[in-house]
Amino acid sequence: MFCQNTDREWEKFGATDPYFAVLTDHKYRRSDLTKKNKTDFFRSGYDYIDDVLGNIRKYIDAEFTPKKTLDFGCGVGRLVIPLAEIAQHVIGIDVSESMLNEAKKNCESRSIKNVSFLKSDDHLSLLNSNYDFIHSFIVFPHIPVKRGERLFRNLLEHLEDGGVCVIHFTYAKTYKVKRLIPWIKSYIPLAKNFINLIEGRHLFAPQMQMNSYDLNKVFFWIQQNKIRDFYAQYTNHGGEFLGILVYFKKSKAPE
Repeated sequence: MFCQNTDREWEKFGATDPYFAVLTDHKYRRSDLTKKNKTDFFRSGYDYIDDVLGNIRKYIDAEFTPKKTLDFGCGVGRLVIPLAEIAQHVIGIDVSESMLNEAKKNCESRSIKNVSFLKSDDHLSLLNSNYDFIHSFIVFPHIPVKRGERLFRNLLEHLEDGGVCVIHFTYAKTYKVKRLIPWIKSYIPLAKNFINLIEGRHLFAPQMQMNSYDLNKVFFWIQQNKIRDFYAQYTNHGGEFLGILVYFKKSKAPE
């Protein structure tokens, strides 16, 4: 198998087309990113966070307001920015320096002062604290499964007692003709480059993985971390990748 370095690919996205990499709509391509389209991009982040917090308060904790928040895979800050208006402090963590630099610019242009950005690694070695809200959306599917599993378990270790986590995984693919394309990209040399040309992209345009996780493992690790109740929403990405957004709260330590 021809292994793809996802960190390198994500950095390419960050350097060349960061907004499109976060939301794969052509209006967010760098060439089409008008002022209105960029406004729409960030408005979608506010709408998403409103929905997430509404679900937390309806199904998990009616009084929940995040204080110390971690957004894993923060990209250009689409969700960090609305979270910063709610939480006391927000940490955005991402593997791409270019994404982090763009996120910093987006916060600075809005005079947001309560956000810090960190570069991610497999051990989350720059995180030195726990958080009462940990969030990640459309990030783990882009990470190779074994690596993503380790990262998820590391994230769980940073969830405060009584804290809430909202985390997203894809777990299955709908079996259409396109199901062969990921296999072709992985096992046939230079195939992804020619597919780029066929789809109208640059020969060396970066590629996004979409990986399916074993939810039995995910739920086992959640339960092992003092979680008894959770809420879940199904997601569907492009009609091809089935996912789940899981909400859960860690039990408080006995006094």
